[in-house]
Amino acid sequence: ISLFDCSYDPDTSDCTHFEDAGVMCLESEFECNHTDIRLVGGNNYTEGRVEVCLFGIWGTVCDDFWSTNDAVVVCNQLNISSADATALGSAYFGPGTGAINMDNVFCDGSEEQLTDCTFSETHNCAHSEDASVICVFVKSNCTDGEVRLADGLNDTEGRVELCVDGVWGTVCDDLWGNSEAQVVCRQLGLNSEGAIGVGSATYGQGVGLIHIDDVQCDGDESDLFACSYTTNHNCIHAEDAGVQCVEPGNECTHGDVNLIGGSNYTEGRVEVCINGYWGTVCDDSW
Repeated sequence: ISLFDCSYDPDTSDCTHFEDAGVMCLESEFECNHTDIRLVGGNNYTEGRVEVCLFGIWGTVCDDFWSTNDAVVVCNQLNISSADATALGSAYFGPGTGAINMDNVFCDGSEEQLTDCTFSETHNCAHSEDASVICVFVKSNCTDGEVRLADGLNDTEGRVELCVDGVWGTVCDDLWGNSEAQVVCRQLGLNSEGAIGVGSATYGQGVGLIHIDDVQCDGDESDLFACSYTTNHNCIHAEDAGVQCVEPGNECTHGDVNLIGGSNYTEGRVEVCINGYWGTVCDDSW
């Protein structure tokens, strides 16, 4: 028995490799119980990417029409308080893998489980559209407006995280630049001169809430909340903002230049001293 025993056209094809066929061979042992759900990728058990078991296979939920009512049902099914139930899309807690089991989910909020809602098992989605929920905003012992840097190589750089209502969240990188970085570094008691603002989740993607977007600072503010910003955003964590607070060094005198690697003192790679550290010069427009 082989595929060649089936009917097929061996001679003509109007296809390209974008149409290559594949299969998923399902094992006889189910990996989960039909209609079970779970949350994956969050900071704690009350939040994460929604995954649902259909016919023994875990899969994600597409965020088309994903709403607060859907999030309420998910939280209630997991026996978690739905008081803060928040529906999130665009793979907020990271993209899943494997099957996408549900799309176009419509709940009225009273259903006992997600599969009691109206949904489609066919979809036109990618895992970048995986749906997520936050059931409970877990409070931290942080103070409103407090900032911290996460996942840098040292305590002078990292992803910017901001405390709002006792919950840590990230900052979107729209309009983010060096002036905003200067404010963050100053607020943290670090050197703000030469501070560099970076985006596109340079220090990795955060999880949870994205608190503010479109931040605009003059650079002399005492804290980030003193800048202009909006609490509404159109961002995902791939746009998390970060900073590099450059601490003054003592390798050299600011503004000095040197030539390195040449055959004599009249030639070589140009290095310049900025804030006490030697560095090279890029050749753009050189």
